Amino acid sequence: MLYYLTEETKYATCGADILFTYINALKQMKVHKDGAMNSGWMFPTDHLYEARVIGAQLPIIYDFIYPYLASGGQVYDLASAKLTNFDFTTAQGVIGTYVWLALNKGLLDSNWPVLESSSLVHNILALDDKQQIKKFIPYYTHINTKNQASLKKVAEHFVNQGDIWPESFQYSRHVAGFTVYLMTLLDRYDPSLKLGATYPNIPGAFTSYYNLEYPNDESPFIGDGHRTYKIDYADLENSLLLAKLNNNKQQEQYFTSYLSSSIKNGLYDRGHLHSRSYGASPYFTPLQLLWSVNKIQSETDIDVTPERPRSLRLEFAGMNIQRNISKINPVKNSLMAFVAGGSYIHGHASGMDMELYGQGHVLGVDGGKGTYRTDIHENYYRLFAAHNTVISNGASASKNGWINLGINRVQSELMEPAAGDVGVSPNHSFSTSSFYDEYNLVAPAQHERTLALIKLDDTKGYYLDIFRAKSDFQNQYHDYVYHNIGDQLTITSNNQMVDLVADHDRYQASAKLAWITTGQRGYRHPGWHFFDDVKTKSHATEQFEATFTASKLGDKSISMRALIPAGLNIDISHVNAPKAYGGTAPYNSKPLPTFLLRHQGEAWDNPYVVAYESITEGENYAVQNVERILANGIFKGVKVGVKLNGKLLTQYILVQENSEDRYQSQKLGINFKGRFAVITLDDQQHPTEMYLGAGSYLHYNQHKLTAKPGSNSAYIAY
Repeated sequence: MLYYLTEETKYATCGADILFTYINALKQMKVHKDGAMNSGWMFPTDHLYEARVIGAQLPIIYDFIYPYLASGGQVYDLASAKLTNFDFTTAQGVIGTYVWLALNKGLLDSNWPVLESSSLVHNILALDDKQQIKKFIPYYTHINTKNQASLKKVAEHFVNQGDIWPESFQYSRHVAGFTVYLMTLLDRYDPSLKLGATYPNIPGAFTSYYNLEYPNDESPFIGDGHRTYKIDYADLENSLLLAKLNNNKQQEQYFTSYLSSSIKNGLYDRGHLHSRSYGASPYFTPLQLLWSVNKIQSETDIDVTPERPRSLRLEFAGMNIQRNISKINPVKNSLMAFVAGGSYIHGHASGMDMELYGQGHVLGVDGGKGTYRTDIHENYYRLFAAHNTVISNGASASKNGWINLGINRVQSELMEPAAGDVGVSPNHSFSTSSFYDEYNLVAPAQHERTLALIKLDDTKGYYLDIFRAKSDFQNQYHDYVYHNIGDQLTITSNNQMVDLVADHDRYQASAKLAWITTGQRGYRHPGWHFFDDVKTKSHATEQFEATFTASKLGDKSISMRALIPAGLNIDISHVNAPKAYGGTAPYNSKPLPTFLLRHQGEAWDNPYVVAYESITEGENYAVQNVERILANGIFKGVKVGVKLNGKLLTQYILVQENSEDRYQSQKLGINFKGRFAVITLDDQQHPTEMYLGAGSYLHYNQHKLTAKPGSNSAYIAY
C-alpha cells in the first residue's frame, strides 16, 4: 500500500518478497480438499481462521504490487538466496485454491460464510482472467453452495429496517461490518451491481445496536456476548461511502450527520488511523486513506445519544426490553430490564432469562461466557443455572439447534408499551413472556413471567417479577434462580438473620451426567453443580429479604434488595455461583452471590413473586413490604407498601392469567377485568394513579378507568 501511495520501489520489493515466500511455502503444502468441513491449507483443520489471516491478505498484496511485478520486478528467493522472477502461474494457483476453499469448506447456516467472504471476494478479484472474475462474482452476490452463503442469503436476515444478524451481539456486529465492506468493495469495482441499493437494511443495522443498550451504554448480555462494545467508525465510514455510491440520500444524510456530530462532540477523531487488529480479521485499516471521503460536512447536527425507546422486541433472541428513564441523573436513577431466551448461533440454553439495572450498573446479571470448549463454559455458562431463570424438576435442558443448545424461543404474550410505543403511563410498564421447557430431561414444563417496572418518582422505582411454572411430572418442583453482583448476600426475615444450614449435595446430581464433547452432543444440565458453599432453609412460608451489597462500584456501596412475600412454601438457598463475566469490575472476577427458591409442586396458581429495589448508600428503600393477594387460593396480585419522601403509599398490582379473568373485592373496593393493572393510593386511601396495562376496565370505589377504543390500556393521574 505504501508502494501504491508513494510509487517508491523499495516498498514494492518488500511486499513482493513477503508474497513470494508465502506462495512458495503454500505450494509445498497439501490442500486438504478431502478433509473435514473446516479443513484448510496452511491451517489443515481451520479454514475459518486461515481465510481471515492468510486467504484474505495475500490477494491484497498481489493487487497492490502487481504493477511492479508485471514490469519485470524480481523477488528474493529464500532457498537460493538470489533474486528471481515472480512465478505468476503458481500465484494464480494459490489464489484459485483459496476461492475453492471458501466455496467448499465451512458451515452454511452461521456467521462463517461472512467471515470467509473477504477471502472469497479478494481472491476472485485477484484472478488475472477477467472471465474467471465474471464467473465467480455471482458466488458471492447471489449463488449459494452447500458450504458458502451468498450475500443474497445473508440479506434474508435483514428484511426489515433495523434488523440485525441473529447472533450474540459481537458476532452480529462483525457480520454487518464485513458485509458492508464487501458490498462497498464490489460496488466500487462494478457500479452496475448496486448491492448497496439492493440491500440497504444491512448498513441500517448499525443504527439498531444503540437502542438495545442500558442507560450506562452497556449492552444486555445474551449468548456468547460481551458487556461493552466500541462504535466502529470504520463501518460507518463504509456505510456512508456505500450510500453515496448508490445515491441513497437518506442514508447518506444520516451517516454524514452522525459522523459530523460525533466529530464535533469529540467522540471521533478522523486525524488518526484506526487501531490495527491483529486478531483473525482482514486488514481494513488503510481504507481510511484509500476510500473515505475527504471531508465530512453536515448542516444538520444530530443527537448521537438520543433517548432510547421505552420498549423493544428482538425476535430472534426472544427478548423484550423495557425502560423507564429518569429525568434526574438518568444513568443512576433509570430503570431497565429484559426478559429473553432463544435458540441461535452462539446462544445459550438459558430458559427465560432476566437482567436488572440499577444505580448506574447492571446488578442482576447473566453469567456471561467463559473460555470456549472448557468444562465450566459448556456445562455452566451456556446452561440454565448461569441465568436468572427457573429450572424445573432439576432438569431443564436443551436439544438440537446450534451445538445441541436448542431451546424454544421465549414468546411475547403481552407488553405495554408495545415495542416502539410511547406508553400510556409515565410510571408503569410491564411484559408477560412465556417459555416451553420442552427438552426438560424429566418432563416438559410451562413457564410464564410477568415483569413490571414501577416508577415512584424521578429517583425511586422497583421491579416486580412474577414467575409461574408447572409440569406434568408427578413429583414436580421448580427452582427460581437469581444472581446479583456484590460482596455479600444476606437473607433475613422480620429483621432477623435466617438460619441457613449447609446443604452441599442439593445441586450436585447434574455433575454425574455425561459430557459428550464429540459434536457437543451432551451437557451436564442444568449446570448448577458449579454452585459452591450452598446453605438452605427448608419448608418456609414467611416473607424473606435477600440483600446484595456491592462496596466496590464507587465511593458508596450499592445494594439490591429482593423482597419475597409470604404465602408460598419454599426452600430458600444461598450459594456462590461462578464469576459473572458480564459483571462490572471487580465483580467480573469474584464469585457471584445467588439465591434460589424451590417449591415442591406446581408454582402456577400461586407463583413466585419477588420485588427488587436498588439503592445507593445513604438512601432508604421505598418498598416497605409486599403481600400476596389471593382469591380462592388463586394469585391475583400483590399489595405493596411504599414510603416515599416521608409519605406512605399503597400500591395494588393486579396480575391475572387470562384477559377475561375478573377480580372483585368489596373489602378493597376493587373491580378489575384483565391481565395487568396498578392502583396507587395515598395515606388516606385516595387514588393518585390508576393504570390499566392490559384489560377491559379497572374500578376503585367510585373511580373508573376503561380501556381506550381499539386498545386494552389506559392511565389516569389524580
